[in-house]
Amino acid sequence: MPGAPFPIDEASRLARLRALGLLDSGEEPAFEALVRAASVACGMPIALISLIDADRQWFLANQGLDGTAQTPREQAFCAHAILRPTVLEVEDARLDERFSDNPLVLESPGIRAYAGVPLRPDGGPPIGTLCVIDRVPRRLSAHQREMLEALAAVATQLIEGRARYRERIGLLDTERERLARVAKATSNAVIITDAEGRTTWVNEGFTRITGYEPAEILGRKPGTLLQTPDTDPVAVQTIREALRAQRGCRVELLNAHKDGRRYWLDLEIQPLFEADGTLSGFMAIETDITERRAKDRAIQERDTLMNRAGEIAGVGTWVLDFDRGALTWSAETYRIHGLAPDETPSVESAIEFYAPEARPVIRAAVERAMLDGTPWDLELPFVRRDGAPLWVRTSGTAEFIDGRAVRLLGAFQDITQRIAQQRDIEAAHQRMALASDSARVGFWEVDIEKGEATWDEWTFRLHDLSPGTGPVRYDDWARKVHRDDLPRVEAAWRGGLRSRDAVDVEFRIVRDDGGVRHLRATFRVLRDDRGRAYRLVGVNWDVTRERELASHLEAEHELLQVTMASIADAVVTTDARGRVTWMNPVAERLTGWLLEDAAVRPVVQIVRLSSDGEAPAPLDPVLDCLQRAKVVAGSGDVLLRSAADAEFGIEYTVSPIRDAVGELQGAVMVFRDVTEQRRLSGEMRYRATHDALTGLVNRGEFEARLRRLLDQAHADHSVHALMYIDLDRFKIVNDACGHAAGDQLLRQVAGLLGETVRQRDTLARLGGDEFAVLLERCTPAQAQRVAQKICERMEDFRFVHDGQRFRIGASIGLVPVDARFGGVQAILKAADGACYAAKEAGRNRVHAWEDSDEAILARQGEMQWATRLEEAIDANAFVLFGQRVVPISGASDRIDVEVLLRLPTADGTLLSPGTFLPAAERFQLASRLDRWVLSEVLRWFSRPQALDGIGWVAVNLSGQSVGDRAFHRAAIDLLTSAGPELCRHLCVEITETAAITHLGDAAHFMGQLRALGVRVALDDFGAGASSFGYLKSLPVDLLKIDGQFVRDLLSDALDAAAVRSFVDVARVVGVPTVAEFVENGATLEALRRIGVDHAQGYGLHRPEPLAAAIAARIPPRLTDLGQHRPKGGRAGSL
Repeated sequence: MPGAPFPIDEASRLARLRALGLLDSGEEPAFEALVRAASVACGMPIALISLIDADRQWFLANQGLDGTAQTPREQAFCAHAILRPTVLEVEDARLDERFSDNPLVLESPGIRAYAGVPLRPDGGPPIGTLCVIDRVPRRLSAHQREMLEALAAVATQLIEGRARYRERIGLLDTERERLARVAKATSNAVIITDAEGRTTWVNEGFTRITGYEPAEILGRKPGTLLQTPDTDPVAVQTIREALRAQRGCRVELLNAHKDGRRYWLDLEIQPLFEADGTLSGFMAIETDITERRAKDRAIQERDTLMNRAGEIAGVGTWVLDFDRGALTWSAETYRIHGLAPDETPSVESAIEFYAPEARPVIRAAVERAMLDGTPWDLELPFVRRDGAPLWVRTSGTAEFIDGRAVRLLGAFQDITQRIAQQRDIEAAHQRMALASDSARVGFWEVDIEKGEATWDEWTFRLHDLSPGTGPVRYDDWARKVHRDDLPRVEAAWRGGLRSRDAVDVEFRIVRDDGGVRHLRATFRVLRDDRGRAYRLVGVNWDVTRERELASHLEAEHELLQVTMASIADAVVTTDARGRVTWMNPVAERLTGWLLEDAAVRPVVQIVRLSSDGEAPAPLDPVLDCLQRAKVVAGSGDVLLRSAADAEFGIEYTVSPIRDAVGELQGAVMVFRDVTEQRRLSGEMRYRATHDALTGLVNRGEFEARLRRLLDQAHADHSVHALMYIDLDRFKIVNDACGHAAGDQLLRQVAGLLGETVRQRDTLARLGGDEFAVLLERCTPAQAQRVAQKICERMEDFRFVHDGQRFRIGASIGLVPVDARFGGVQAILKAADGACYAAKEAGRNRVHAWEDSDEAILARQGEMQWATRLEEAIDANAFVLFGQRVVPISGASDRIDVEVLLRLPTADGTLLSPGTFLPAAERFQLASRLDRWVLSEVLRWFSRPQALDGIGWVAVNLSGQSVGDRAFHRAAIDLLTSAGPELCRHLCVEITETAAITHLGDAAHFMGQLRALGVRVALDDFGAGASSFGYLKSLPVDLLKIDGQFVRDLLSDALDAAAVRSFVDVARVVGVPTVAEFVENGATLEALRRIGVDHAQGYGLHRPEPLAAAIAARIPPRLTDLGQHRPKGGRAGSL
């Protein structure tokens, strides 16, 4: 049974899960209620909140799976569900290959149907699922899926709220203490009340402003003591509405001093909430503004008109005068419509701005107002000129004269934002309703007259009582309340009967087993029309878990301190003035300061930083962070000097510390010792720019320096020089003595060159046996002398290995580095060409580059051929030709053919291999050509019936391919894939010279070919030295006699004798022979008499496209006798 794959963000997912603190926690009523709700809503007996840990799934809440707290992760359906963005539903697990062999399906609990929704707190990675399970196959309805997703959203909100509560609970006491100190010191009056508005605390400023002592106000509502009959009722109503809505407000209020005089206050009220979001009271701040009000009174009277306009700010007005037929809009009305002020609207065009469904409504309202004067006040959908949808509030009325409507006037307001907020609130209320139904919240009512209470099931369970059939009496409830809490709760009930606001109280319940449960209750008094209280309605919920979390806060804080002291990074914190407040042991070790000595000192004295360079500059990143209030980071070359003057290379980050309201409190600096890392980095940079074998600059660094030198030459017209050095006869040492000896030779040559060039010059190894020297500020004559000196030193130099002495030379191409060259590659190309010219001229010499250098131009011509050949290979531009090989004596019903290669030009001319093969061999492209030819031949003859009537097909290989083991592997793979049938018809031709040059590789490769059934022909036999002796080492199937012996066979007795000896040797080793360059009948007859088996040449068959060469099944005959083959290579060449 394969388990579900891990999510790609598994590490961050597990970190988030563990940070939430949910794993292995106790039973939480809200979550248990959710799974019961899910079970009921989806009609399935099992519902779970499953958290996917590293190797298990653990059940945070469990309905219907009693006795099981967790299962292995590999068995978890939910491990699959968290990989999906939405619901994973399995209708029948036994039919699903992912789960059919799962023990949870085959054994208890016997899962058949499953549906799970991933839980993603704060939109992050999924930590688990809310899932439902059945023991019979089934599928959720659309409504049930919707309910399951809604309940998963509630579970996610509960998890998020629980996490936020843990974060906020530790901040509340600190914040209150800070506020108390501020309130005591301020000159304003500060009043704190409970949730019912009764005063619980005032500061000294209250007495100064009001004249009342704290004892006279405590327990009373401030308004009952301070307000007067002249106090603005609107302001009082604003305060009451804000208190009921548990939100803040700010008003200016007229109050009475204890001595009777009136004074004006700027009053700001803000609600105070507990960490769990419940209201605990209000805080009011009063500022005496009596003097300012007196000064402003005159201004207020003068600005009455302006204030009236301000009261309707954002409201457009309009007037329609029926007598004048004129519709007049205010500027705000134009703005809401999206029209320019110079546009003249009509009544009908104005109505067209309303959404189609709203137009009949506004028309009916206008018509009724015109008919009987009924005003309207409507909220309708609206569309601006630019197409933007809005909601508007439109109100209006009609004016009548003598019973006739003469004018319509009204107001117009954009209420889009308010409508959106209302919809958001409605959606939130719906979500809250669903959460309340599922979160173990108990509802209750108390009939005040009867003294009886009605509880729902959850209220009974929260009080650890069994649900009863009748009303609950006071004594039943009082027995469950902790005796220390009962007086306070009863006082809250009595206060609630006097208040018109909701009452909130927390108390403990003593369970039958002696355990204690913390409950929170919120209730409100219902009153009749006469204001008499007749009923209490309220809710209870369990807050035991929150109280337990608070008790663990101090332990967690201590754990944080231990963690900071244990990390490998140095940590220093400061206050807002940059003075040290704390540092961990790592910081003490790196700075050389102990915390008790460093405290309150400026951090710049403790953490002494400077840039690491020729002129070190002091750094103060903490000051920079505090001034900019942003994170400051530093790496690069930054040094820390300790109190003992020890130096460390460091990387640092400084971050601002802010309090809960965003005020800057200080900074935290984290830094680490990177001295060793920087040393390793420097070593890596050296390795990246230097040759590992010789220690010289490598090719990449050399080209970078050359590029800078060329830029300098373009900028100031300076002259420099470049020497391109290629060692002569290096390959002999490598082949004779091995690569280790070759490496030793390269190191010795590097030392010799270093002794010869100037100290300021750049000496580099470009690769293999190639070196280069950059001579800065060096004239051509000076460079020529240095290059010649190198040649002289190399002339005297001998490499000695195992008693053998080798003479090594250096072919040097000398090129000026000046403004004539446009780029680095142009200089290197010229230098390579000059070096090649030196090697062609006799080796161990210098060739100085000139603009008209013919040797270099020829070299560049070959380089152009190389580019053209690469493009032709990539474009499959080559064409396969064929030339038949015919038996000299007798006839054959099968065709033997040698495959030839041609390169078409733009005008249709076909170029023979002699035109482009030298360039291919010079630039190491011959093996690529051979691979292309072999692939094309195998593809060509793999077609159906392509081998019908074919004896063998010969393909030539170059000397480079014979010595290239990578080509060997590629060729064997191609032939193996082609199959044995095609291999039996294939013949690979290897020239004698190539075989002798790479004897070991050639013999091994021939053996591999023959093992696959491929024939091997030794081509150009007789052209090499000691031909007969090498036949003992080479497993061949065919000898092809070099055409130089066949061409003059009739006129040169020595050629005739050589051919006869070749035939005799072939008979001894038992292989047939083929004579090349047969161009007339007389030569053919002479070959027949000597005993040559096959012939090939223009006299027998002129090369033609491969398809034509094998298409006609005609007997061989001599054609065009006496004509010679075209120039450009032998007829059987590649």
